[in-house]
Amino acid sequence: MPNLELILTAEFHIDKGPSLVYQYPHEIPGLQNLYFLPELMLPDQIHKRSEDYTLFLLYRNMITGDFQYLYNKNTCEPDPYFLYTIVLNLHNDEYKRGSQVKSLSIITKIPYFKNFKPVLMICLDSYFNNNNFDVVKELYRSLNEKDFSMSHDPSDIGGSSTDLSIVKKILISSVLDLPINDKIYYDESFRNKVLGIGKNRIPNDTLFIRKDLSFNSIVNFNKMNIPIKVPLLNLPDTIGDYLNPTDLNFKPNLINILNSKLSGDLLNSEMTVYGLQTPPIIILINAVLTGKKILVLSYDNSSGYIIDHILLILKIVTGGGILSGILTNYNVFPIIDVSKIDLLEQCDSFIAGTINPFFKHNDKLWDLMYDLDANELIISSNIADSSATEVTSEYKNSIISEDARFLSSLQLSIFNYNDDLTTIQLIFRRHINEIVRILLSSKNFNSDLFPSNKDLILLLDGIGYFWSSDTTKLLEMSCYQLISKKFQDLLYMGKFTYNLLLPNLSNELNLMIDLHYHLQSLSNISVVNTNSKINEREVWFNILKFLISGKSLEIFLLTTYLIPPSSSTSLQSSSAHGGSLTIFDKNKGIELLLINLFNYDDQIKSNVIMILQELQDNFLCGWCLDLFLKSNTVYEIAFNDLINE
Repeated sequence: MPNLELILTAEFHIDKGPSLVYQYPHEIPGLQNLYFLPELMLPDQIHKRSEDYTLFLLYRNMITGDFQYLYNKNTCEPDPYFLYTIVLNLHNDEYKRGSQVKSLSIITKIPYFKNFKPVLMICLDSYFNNNNFDVVKELYRSLNEKDFSMSHDPSDIGGSSTDLSIVKKILISSVLDLPINDKIYYDESFRNKVLGIGKNRIPNDTLFIRKDLSFNSIVNFNKMNIPIKVPLLNLPDTIGDYLNPTDLNFKPNLINILNSKLSGDLLNSEMTVYGLQTPPIIILINAVLTGKKILVLSYDNSSGYIIDHILLILKIVTGGGILSGILTNYNVFPIIDVSKIDLLEQCDSFIAGTINPFFKHNDKLWDLMYDLDANELIISSNIADSSATEVTSEYKNSIISEDARFLSSLQLSIFNYNDDLTTIQLIFRRHINEIVRILLSSKNFNSDLFPSNKDLILLLDGIGYFWSSDTTKLLEMSCYQLISKKFQDLLYMGKFTYNLLLPNLSNELNLMIDLHYHLQSLSNISVVNTNSKINEREVWFNILKFLISGKSLEIFLLTTYLIPPSSSTSLQSSSAHGGSLTIFDKNKGIELLLINLFNYDDQIKSNVIMILQELQDNFLCGWCLDLFLKSNTVYEIAFNDLINE
């Protein structure tokens, strides 16, 4: 399959409006139903800016081969195509209003399409000067003759690391900000083994690794060698690169969201769980998890600014592979105008961006609006609680511990600590995973969500989010009760996919254990030191029983990363001393395992030793474990003494 499906050019003329000028190598299949493309490719208010970009998603009908704007799970290919457009506005006194607007678009399935911007800008500049379509043809050939996949395999033509399981991808992208960076950068054999490039696959020698853990490929275009960044891993529903965002405004935009406010006194019980005190980032997350119609508006800023905020919201809510299906099932319209209202009305849920202020005063079209210019969220009167005016001054629920931990860790990481983006994204990932586990609770193992002929066996009772007490569980579940019901409905309908559903984490013997639940229960014992009914011996024995292979060992290691620390104390400690986060700040779960090397119960110590030895025998887990042990001499000495007894 080619990297680019099509290249398009469009222009804006005062007397004619926007129009498609050129399509190569053929006309868009289904163009008769996509007559509005030029209007979206050349955004409103472009005359105010020298350049901009737009984006929207197209879906290919498997029956007709045509592209369409709305996804249909019965007839469309499962993955979207991205129509990415860069727009230039050259001021010229020869033209009315003193400007000439032209754009260049690509239609591609490659989700890191933004990395093509340098070569697209060169092409558009050349095309602008003399309307020479040959340069467009050359661009198409130059990009399609390149192989951006991680390796060549005659039997498996696919993208970067496509043969890795979602668990392995999430695991690798969770550990990459640790010292494994240097190992992957310098050690090619280690890198190939981690990425699943075995003896049967021929490494793509046209790619070379960068220090920031992406690859570079060189595109030969217009007598120049132009580097193109290729992500180390592709994660579902991730536009761009989860580890190294191509958008330099990632952190400023996140600060923008954290500093936004809720406008007015309207409330909605599925979004504003803490009344008017609900933090806007929590409102946005709840809005997506309950399938709301979300509109992002800015009249003063570019369409690119709007789209970047939408992509950031998606990055937060998907958690880098935790939730998927949003790009296809949710209806994502990065930029839309008033002429597409009929399309919005066909959707039960959507995330859409617009430059037109018309939408702000028509709240029947949306449930939640994010006004970027005022930096405020507005709840539609159409879905506001009927008793909202009576409860505006009330604090509806006490904040649950997970939301409080998420907000404190995120704010500390952004504002008080000179942190890298990977830590921020690990905070996203952990939070979304914890919230989904709360919303599913004991329904984490549901046969309706996992059609399978496997006879799965649950090794140990205990499923879902772990609460330290029944009182806390009652309070926190009541806070998210309405969200839980709506989210489960959407999950069963297939609007979302939770990739870490318990049956997906069974081992080769079809054995299951909710590692997350039981590790959190053990953590609760060590932190709270209560007279718990939890049988520690039984937990560690069944964890050991589950760990029979590389697959289950990687599931275990991933789970240790996904367990958030009980508070942001460790972050505060590191920040106060101006030092970097330690390995154990990043992974409290593995510290819970190692601290049991000092357990008073010899049987527990024996099981923990055997678990550590199993981890050592796995290529990736063993390497990480070695780092953990070397990062704390006390653990290393204890482990060596115990295995030598």
